[in-house]
Amino acid sequence: MARLKSKRELFFKPKYRDFSPTPDSTGLINLHHEEIEAIYLMDFKGMYQEEAAASMGVSRPTFSRIVKNARVKMATALILGKKLHVEDDKESVVVAFMCDDFENFGELGNRKKYIITVEIQDAKIKKMEYAKNPLFNSNAKPAMVIPDALLSKKVNYFLTDNIGEGFKNSLYANGVFTILKNRVDKETLTSIFL
Repeated sequence: MARLKSKRELFFKPKYRDFSPTPDSTGLINLHHEEIEAIYLMDFKGMYQEEAAASMGVSRPTFSRIVKNARVKMATALILGKKLHVEDDKESVVVAFMCDDFENFGELGNRKKYIITVEIQDAKIKKMEYAKNPLFNSNAKPAMVIPDALLSKKVNYFLTDNIGEGFKNSLYANGVFTILKNRVDKETLTSIFL
């Protein structure tokens, strides 16, 4: 009798899910969400297997099997010219932004008073938190302060009115994608992720 598969801790929210060498490519390979998570943690973030396994809530041997399967699938797609589809099992998305009004939101900017994190599921706000922005009235560089704060909240997307390349790259290196927006309210926030 097969063992029950334990629930994986999935943080990474893929921005793109379908890859094809040419529009008329035949054959489809499905990359499970746990497999892209393993690739993200080990190959993109450079974690060791023990650390990545702990992040996913699995044993090291299980993680090793997951990452091996993912690499075989990706190699097969590349070598044989197959389409690759990344499954997305993460039911919600976590969005962060900075603004002066933590209730109604409004204009965005990296030096506004609050960092607001919002979990969105099924086009509805599931959870919302706010904290004082360490960049407010500070000369600190966003790339040095904000990525760790967003990573601790498991943020997938960061909304801002503008962003420098260094800050953008530091977010991207942590699996946080940026979306340029001048302002946001609760209604437009949920519609972005439909």
